[in-house]
Amino acid sequence: MTDTRVLLLHGYEHTRPASHWLRWLAASLREARVPVQYPQLPAPGAPDLDAWAAVARTELEMLAESRGERVLVTHSLGGILWRRIAPALEPALMPDRVLLVAPPSASRLVGPLAGFAPTQGNDAPAGSGGPATLVVARASDPYRDVPVDALAHAWGAGAVELPGTGHLNPDDGHGPWASVLDWVLDGDARWRLGEGARSLDA
Repeated sequence: MTDTRVLLLHGYEHTRPASHWLRWLAASLREARVPVQYPQLPAPGAPDLDAWAAVARTELEMLAESRGERVLVTHSLGGILWRRIAPALEPALMPDRVLLVAPPSASRLVGPLAGFAPTQGNDAPAGSGGPATLVVARASDPYRDVPVDALAHAWGAGAVELPGTGHLNPDDGHGPWASVLDWVLDGDARWRLGEGARSLDA
């Protein structure tokens, strides 16, 4: 057992399906005896920023009880949730490392997601004292209209661009993902796509 503790924040319409890599990651971490929090955010098909933020803050408070390294992994709208709440968080609630997988562009935050769209001042990087942050996404994503590195740079994060098109979810054949498990456990990874993905070249 390591002294790492992990929080997973899912995205839009996510109900923790068995086929999703987040569900696989949670199970893999528990098998490795790593404490992991994988909350079901309320009304995933009709998300409300305030309701999601309240749950995320509670989870971050629980994560902060750990004496070891604290790691946050998000997918899709979960990454936008993090971006919305991070600037106002007190330092004690900040994780040590953050992985943002396939975050959507602001232009895609419309309709039921409009409440998550940035406004002036609430999309700033967490600051020089914030967590080490990495964005991982495919070269082309229907929910993103800017290059991966441009999105990551705007957030003060590093970037890893994976080949192909998709949102890194079961719809594009993306299941178990050993690279993200390696990153959580070791802080490093050889970024390859999950089993069943169309391409295994990173």
